[in-house]
Amino acid sequence: MNRKRKVMTLILVVALLFVLTSCSGGQVNKPISFDPKIANWFDWILVIPVGWVMQLFAGLFNNNFAAGIIITTIIIRTIAWPIYAKSSDMSLKMAIMQPDIQRLQAKYAHRQDTESQQRMRMEMAAIYKKHNFNPLGCFMPLVQMPIFIAVYQTVQRIWITGYEKDGVIYNGVWADKVSDMNFLTIDLSLKGNLGLIFGKGGDWKGWILAIVVLITNIILNYIAMLKPSYQKQTHTHTQQAAEAEQSQKMMKYMQIFMIVMMFGIALNSNSLALYWAVGNTYSIGQTLVNRKINERKYYKMKHQDLVVKKRD
Repeated sequence: MNRKRKVMTLILVVALLFVLTSCSGGQVNKPISFDPKIANWFDWILVIPVGWVMQLFAGLFNNNFAAGIIITTIIIRTIAWPIYAKSSDMSLKMAIMQPDIQRLQAKYAHRQDTESQQRMRMEMAAIYKKHNFNPLGCFMPLVQMPIFIAVYQTVQRIWITGYEKDGVIYNGVWADKVSDMNFLTIDLSLKGNLGLIFGKGGDWKGWILAIVVLITNIILNYIAMLKPSYQKQTHTHTQQAAEAEQSQKMMKYMQIFMIVMMFGIALNSNSLALYWAVGNTYSIGQTLVNRKINERKYYKMKHQDLVVKKRD
């Protein structure tokens, strides 16, 4: 079940990428504006607040767009950390429950009648209750999606100076606050770096940012695929092992697809590449820290569980 949850999470992330690159395509060409003819409900709820934070920190560094992206990304990722920690905590509880779940599955392995299956579901619910586990928690990553979409749109739109619609020019409210588009000699306003291969423009420096996105993505996915020490101690039955192996293969294919896709998108926008590079680097540290915390929690909870069983 833990692997199925990971596969589901990965599917949701891939779906998010499609949303970012397709559904929001029209809106990312427009500046951030207070005008109702430009701003929609999503702008007012998330994009404009995120944009305000980004322009605030950019202004503290002489209107430097890169500073705004870096600081805003760190702040938002830190605010969203409890959501990530909650999702990670579910994996921890699942590892604690595995022995009980495996015993239950073995108990009803050859009992497929309706009554037995009903009893199995009731006993499974009792295990969930014992460990305070909510299966719906696997949808926790969905809570972060609107926030990340808002940051994505803000990075793409905050620096746009104007937009013409029905003969009227609508100006970006904070374009002047992020007017310095330089980051280590890389112009964050440039797009279409893939064209460099075909001699149709592009910036070779933008490739550096995109490659950083690629490398950090590979590292992040590699770390995420590594089993924590407490999960390595979990043994599975033959059928479960086969299912786990199949899920593992599916995850690998989807991760490769996601890594390649994000690299391609990063090549298309220097500013977006910087945002992803910072976000990936933060996520690597976040994953390592959370894993250490969970390992300590696991052995503490495991010890408490053993003490309770001895008393029983």
